[in-house]
Amino acid sequence: MKHLLLTLLLALSASVARAQLDHILEPIADAPVTSSPEQALGNSGSVDIAAAATLAPKTVRTLSADDLQSELQKQLTAYFGLKGDLRLTLLEQWRPVPLPGKDCDITLTDYPADGITSNFTVTFKVVSAGIAVGEWQLPLRAQLWQSVWVSQGRLERGQSLDHTTLNDQKIDVLRVPQTYLSDDVNPDVYDVAQGIAPGHPIAKEDLIERPVIHRGDVVDVVATEGLLDIRMKALALEDGAMNALIKMRNLDSNKEFDAQILNENEVRVHF
Repeated sequence: MKHLLLTLLLALSASVARAQLDHILEPIADAPVTSSPEQALGNSGSVDIAAAATLAPKTVRTLSADDLQSELQKQLTAYFGLKGDLRLTLLEQWRPVPLPGKDCDITLTDYPADGITSNFTVTFKVVSAGIAVGEWQLPLRAQLWQSVWVSQGRLERGQSLDHTTLNDQKIDVLRVPQTYLSDDVNPDVYDVAQGIAPGHPIAKEDLIERPVIHRGDVVDVVATEGLLDIRMKALALEDGAMNALIKMRNLDSNKEFDAQILNENEVRVHF
Protein backbone atom coordinates (compact mmCIF):
# COMPACT_ATOMS: atom_id res chain seq x y z
CA MET A 1 0.00 0.00 0.00
CA LYS A 2 2.84 2.33 0.90
CA HIS A 3 4.61 1.49 -2.35
CA LEU A 4 1.47 2.33 -4.41
CA LEU A 5 1.01 5.66 -2.64
CA LEU A 6 4.68 6.58 -3.22
CA THR A 7 4.37 5.74 -6.91
CA LEU A 8 1.31 8.00 -7.30
CA LEU A 9 3.04 10.90 -5.55
CA LEU A 10 6.09 10.64 -7.80
CA ALA A 11 3.91 10.58 -10.93
CA LEU A 12 1.96 13.63 -9.78
CA SER A 13 5.17 15.57 -9.03
CA ALA A 14 6.57 14.78 -12.48
CA SER A 15 3.35 15.98 -14.17
CA VAL A 16 3.40 19.29 -12.23
CA ALA A 17 7.09 19.85 -13.06
CA ARG A 18 6.45 19.17 -16.76
CA ALA A 19 3.56 21.70 -16.82
CA GLN A 20 5.71 24.36 -15.14
CA LEU A 21 8.53 23.75 -17.60
CA ASP A 22 6.14 24.07 -20.57
CA HIS A 23 4.83 27.34 -19.14
CA ILE A 24 8.32 28.72 -18.71
CA LEU A 25 9.38 27.77 -22.22
CA GLU A 26 6.18 29.04 -23.90
CA PRO A 27 7.26 32.76 -24.35
CA ILE A 28 10.58 31.67 -25.88
CA ALA A 29 8.86 29.52 -28.49
CA ASP A 30 6.44 32.31 -29.45
CA ALA A 31 8.87 35.27 -29.29
CA PRO A 32 9.15 37.30 -32.57
CA VAL A 33 12.41 37.46 -34.51
CA THR A 34 14.20 40.80 -33.97
CA SER A 35 14.49 42.75 -37.22
CA SER A 36 17.43 44.88 -38.37
CA PRO A 37 17.40 48.68 -37.87
CA GLU A 38 16.72 49.15 -41.58
CA GLN A 39 13.70 46.82 -41.42
CA ALA A 40 12.37 48.58 -38.34
CA LEU A 41 12.63 51.96 -40.07
CA GLY A 42 10.88 50.68 -43.19
CA ASN A 43 11.38 51.52 -46.86
CA SER A 44 8.95 54.41 -47.05
CA GLY A 45 11.35 56.73 -45.27
CA SER A 46 8.99 57.47 -42.38
CA VAL A 47 10.11 56.42 -38.91
CA ASP A 48 8.44 53.48 -37.16
CA ILE A 49 9.12 54.79 -33.65
CA ALA A 50 7.75 51.70 -31.87
CA ALA A 51 9.97 49.33 -33.86
CA ALA A 52 13.01 51.61 -33.66
CA ALA A 53 12.60 51.88 -29.89
CA THR A 54 13.19 48.12 -29.50
CA LEU A 55 16.47 48.50 -31.39
CA ALA A 56 17.69 51.82 -29.94
CA PRO A 57 15.72 52.51 -26.79
CA LYS A 58 17.90 55.55 -26.03
CA THR A 59 17.46 58.62 -28.26
CA VAL A 60 20.76 60.49 -28.54
CA ARG A 61 19.19 63.72 -29.82
CA THR A 62 16.25 65.01 -31.84
CA LEU A 63 15.90 66.97 -35.06
CA SER A 64 13.94 70.10 -34.14
CA ALA A 65 12.06 72.48 -36.43
CA ASP A 66 14.67 75.21 -35.81
CA ASP A 67 17.56 72.88 -36.70
CA LEU A 68 15.79 71.72 -39.87
CA GLN A 69 14.90 75.26 -40.94
CA SER A 70 18.47 76.50 -40.42
CA GLU A 71 19.97 73.64 -42.46
CA LEU A 72 17.48 74.05 -45.32
CA GLN A 73 18.20 77.78 -45.47
CA LYS A 74 21.94 77.10 -45.68
CA GLN A 75 21.68 74.46 -48.40
CA LEU A 76 19.19 76.39 -50.57
CA THR A 77 21.27 79.57 -50.34
CA ALA A 78 24.39 77.70 -51.49
CA TYR A 79 22.63 75.71 -54.24
CA PHE A 80 20.98 78.73 -55.88
CA GLY A 81 23.83 81.18 -55.12
CA LEU A 82 21.47 83.58 -53.35
CA LYS A 83 22.50 87.04 -52.20
CA GLY A 84 21.01 88.32 -48.98
CA ASP A 85 19.26 86.67 -46.05
CA LEU A 86 16.96 83.73 -46.86
CA ARG A 87 14.30 83.13 -44.22
CA LEU A 88 12.08 80.06 -44.34
CA THR A 89 8.82 79.23 -42.56
CA LEU A 90 7.62 75.62 -42.33
CA LEU A 91 4.00 75.46 -43.51
CA GLU A 92 3.33 72.15 -41.76
CA GLN A 93 3.85 71.31 -38.09
CA TRP A 94 7.19 69.60 -37.50
CA ARG A 95 7.42 67.28 -34.54
CA PRO A 96 10.96 66.63 -33.27
CA VAL A 97 12.32 63.43 -34.82
CA PRO A 98 14.37 61.06 -32.60
CA LEU A 99 17.89 60.45 -33.92
CA PRO A 100 20.04 57.43 -33.03
CA GLY A 101 23.32 59.38 -33.21
CA LYS A 102 24.81 62.79 -32.47
CA ASP A 103 25.27 63.43 -36.20
CA CYS A 104 22.44 64.47 -38.51
CA ASP A 105 22.90 64.52 -42.29
CA ILE A 106 20.09 66.33 -44.11
CA THR A 107 20.22 65.95 -47.91
CA LEU A 108 17.90 67.75 -50.31
CA THR A 109 16.76 65.27 -52.96
CA ASP A 110 14.32 67.50 -54.89
CA TYR A 111 14.82 71.24 -55.39
CA PRO A 112 12.08 73.68 -56.52
CA ALA A 113 12.05 73.67 -60.33
CA ASP A 114 11.31 77.41 -60.53
CA GLY A 115 13.97 78.38 -58.01
CA ILE A 116 13.27 80.21 -54.77
CA THR A 117 9.82 81.82 -54.79
CA SER A 118 7.49 82.96 -52.02
CA ASN A 119 6.06 79.43 -51.71
CA PHE A 120 7.63 76.16 -52.80
CA THR A 121 8.15 72.54 -51.76
CA VAL A 122 11.34 70.56 -51.09
CA THR A 123 12.04 66.87 -50.53
CA PHE A 124 14.84 65.81 -48.19
CA LYS A 125 16.15 62.75 -46.40
CA VAL A 126 17.73 62.41 -42.97
CA VAL A 127 20.52 59.99 -41.99
CA SER A 128 21.98 59.62 -38.48
CA ALA A 129 24.56 57.15 -37.21
CA GLY A 130 24.53 55.54 -40.64
CA ILE A 131 20.81 54.81 -40.39
CA ALA A 132 18.20 56.18 -42.82
CA VAL A 133 15.84 57.93 -40.43
CA GLY A 134 13.31 59.00 -43.05
CA GLU A 135 12.39 61.10 -46.09
CA TRP A 136 9.95 64.00 -46.12
CA GLN A 137 8.30 66.41 -48.54
CA LEU A 138 7.69 69.78 -46.92
CA PRO A 139 5.98 72.99 -48.13
CA LEU A 140 7.81 76.21 -47.27
CA ARG A 141 7.22 79.96 -47.32
CA ALA A 142 10.28 82.06 -48.15
CA GLN A 143 11.52 85.62 -47.80
CA LEU A 144 14.78 86.83 -49.33
CA TRP A 145 15.97 90.08 -47.74
CA GLN A 146 18.47 92.06 -49.83
CA SER A 147 19.88 95.58 -49.63
CA VAL A 148 18.76 97.53 -52.72
CA TRP A 149 18.70 101.13 -53.90
CA VAL A 150 15.50 103.05 -53.13
CA SER A 151 14.58 106.49 -54.49
CA GLN A 152 14.65 109.40 -52.01
CA GLY A 153 12.25 111.51 -54.06
CA ARG A 154 10.55 111.25 -57.41
CA LEU A 155 12.88 110.39 -60.29
CA GLU A 156 11.94 111.59 -63.76
CA ARG A 157 12.54 109.94 -67.10
CA GLY A 158 15.97 110.79 -68.48
CA GLN A 159 17.32 111.80 -65.06
CA SER A 160 20.76 110.47 -64.16
CA LEU A 161 21.07 108.32 -61.07
CA ASP A 162 23.64 109.03 -58.38
CA HIS A 163 24.12 108.28 -54.72
CA THR A 164 22.62 111.59 -53.60
CA THR A 165 19.19 110.67 -55.03
CA LEU A 166 19.07 107.19 -53.46
CA ASN A 167 19.02 105.34 -50.14
CA ASP A 168 19.91 101.72 -49.49
CA GLN A 169 17.22 99.63 -47.82
CA LYS A 170 16.55 95.95 -47.11
CA ILE A 171 13.46 94.52 -48.77
CA ASP A 172 11.96 91.10 -49.43
CA VAL A 173 12.77 90.74 -53.13
CA LEU A 174 10.48 87.70 -53.48
CA ARG A 175 7.38 89.72 -52.62
CA VAL A 176 7.33 91.37 -56.05
CA PRO A 177 9.44 89.32 -58.49
CA GLN A 178 11.65 91.87 -60.27
CA THR A 179 15.37 92.34 -60.77
CA TYR A 180 16.31 95.05 -58.30
CA LEU A 181 19.45 97.17 -58.30
CA SER A 182 21.43 95.91 -55.31
CA ASP A 183 23.40 98.43 -53.28
CA ASP A 184 26.73 96.87 -54.31
CA VAL A 185 26.11 98.13 -57.88
CA ASN A 186 27.28 101.65 -58.81
CA PRO A 187 24.11 103.59 -59.75
CA ASP A 188 26.08 106.34 -61.51
CA VAL A 189 26.15 104.38 -64.78
CA TYR A 190 22.34 104.44 -65.17
CA ASP A 191 19.68 106.86 -66.33
CA VAL A 192 15.97 106.65 -65.49
CA ALA A 193 13.94 105.06 -68.30
CA GLN A 194 10.54 105.82 -66.74
CA GLY A 195 9.31 107.85 -63.77
CA ILE A 196 9.95 106.31 -60.34
CA ALA A 197 7.88 107.27 -57.26
CA PRO A 198 9.52 108.35 -53.98
CA GLY A 199 10.57 105.49 -51.71
CA HIS A 200 10.28 102.96 -54.51
CA PRO A 201 12.90 100.20 -54.89
CA ILE A 202 14.86 100.67 -58.11
CA ALA A 203 14.33 97.82 -60.58
CA LYS A 204 16.65 97.34 -63.54
CA GLU A 205 13.60 97.50 -65.78
CA ASP A 206 13.25 101.16 -64.72
CA LEU A 207 16.72 102.04 -65.97
CA ILE A 208 18.92 102.27 -69.03
CA GLU A 209 22.69 102.26 -69.01
CA ARG A 210 23.98 105.79 -69.40
CA PRO A 211 25.55 106.38 -72.85
CA VAL A 212 29.21 107.33 -72.80
CA ILE A 213 29.22 107.98 -76.54
CA HIS A 214 26.33 109.76 -78.25
CA ARG A 215 25.14 109.80 -81.83
CA GLY A 216 27.14 112.38 -83.76
CA ASP A 217 30.28 112.12 -81.63
CA VAL A 218 33.58 111.82 -83.48
CA VAL A 219 35.89 109.42 -81.64
CA ASP A 220 39.10 107.48 -82.10
CA VAL A 221 38.89 104.00 -83.60
CA VAL A 222 41.53 101.43 -82.67
CA ALA A 223 41.91 98.54 -85.10
CA THR A 224 44.33 95.76 -84.15
CA GLU A 225 45.47 92.91 -86.36
CA GLY A 226 48.40 90.89 -85.12
CA LEU A 227 51.18 93.34 -84.21
CA LEU A 228 49.66 96.09 -86.33
CA ASP A 229 47.67 98.91 -84.67
CA ILE A 230 45.66 101.26 -86.88
CA ARG A 231 44.04 104.45 -85.59
CA MET A 232 41.55 106.66 -87.33
CA LYS A 233 38.59 108.93 -86.67
CA ALA A 234 34.97 107.80 -87.09
CA LEU A 235 31.46 109.14 -86.53
CA ALA A 236 29.12 107.45 -84.01
CA LEU A 237 25.76 106.65 -85.62
CA GLU A 238 24.03 105.75 -82.31
CA ASP A 239 24.28 106.13 -78.55
CA GLY A 240 26.11 103.49 -76.56
CA ALA A 241 27.07 102.57 -73.00
CA MET A 242 30.38 101.13 -71.83
CA ASN A 243 31.38 97.91 -73.70
CA ALA A 244 28.38 98.17 -76.02
CA LEU A 245 28.67 97.58 -79.77
CA ILE A 246 27.56 100.57 -81.84
CA LYS A 247 27.56 101.47 -85.53
CA MET A 248 30.30 103.80 -86.70
CA ARG A 249 31.12 105.49 -90.06
CA ASN A 250 34.61 105.98 -91.45
CA LEU A 251 35.06 109.72 -92.15
CA ASP A 252 37.23 109.09 -95.21
CA SER A 253 35.49 106.16 -96.93
CA ASN A 254 31.97 106.57 -95.46
CA LYS A 255 32.06 102.82 -94.82
CA GLU A 256 29.96 101.69 -91.83
CA PHE A 257 31.17 99.14 -89.27
CA ASP A 258 30.55 97.95 -85.71
CA ALA A 259 32.88 98.85 -82.85
CA GLN A 260 32.98 98.25 -79.13
CA ILE A 261 33.04 101.24 -76.79
CA LEU A 262 36.16 101.44 -74.60
CA ASN A 263 35.47 104.86 -73.06
CA GLU A 264 33.87 108.16 -73.99
CA ASN A 265 36.59 108.94 -76.56
CA GLU A 266 37.58 105.57 -77.98
CA VAL A 267 36.15 102.46 -79.65
CA ARG A 268 37.76 99.23 -80.85
CA VAL A 269 37.23 97.25 -84.02
CA HIS A 270 37.52 93.45 -83.79
CA PHE A 271 38.67 91.58 -86.92
